[in-house]
Amino acid sequence: MSKNLLFKVLVLLCFAAVAVLWILSAAKIIEINLSWTIAIFAFALGALFIGKGLFSKSVGTFKKMNILFGAALVVAGILALVGTFIDQSLVLPIISLIVIVAILLCVLATGGKKWDQGDNENAGYKNYYQRKKEREERENKHNDD
Repeated sequence: MSKNLLFKVLVLLCFAAVAVLWILSAAKIIEINLSWTIAIFAFALGALFIGKGLFSKSVGTFKKMNILFGAALVVAGILALVGTFIDQSLVLPIISLIVIVAILLCVLATGGKKWDQGDNENAGYKNYYQRKKEREERENKHNDD
């Protein structure tokens, strides 16, 4: 099973879990709190997107987008819990912590490298003229022998 298929299945399982909870609540079998359901759903999806951003082998921009989207889902989960047990004075510090951790994860996921770094910025790179000069020196040395 590919990682991409696993990710899609897990996302669909999150949606299915919320749908099952909704059906059970509508049938009066269980009593659920909507804000807790939204928060758990957002946290689960956020963790999936952050994990995808950290462990996928895609371009750095896509990794960063997945991590930042996952962090936005975690922030949505925090906002869903504001009325339950999170005090309003703690919301902004928690959100700022989530944003800082997301930026740190973006740097760690991409390794801090530019995705468009050219060959001439690598250590030991020789341009055309340097390579041509070395080739001519080798040919001259070979002809002298």
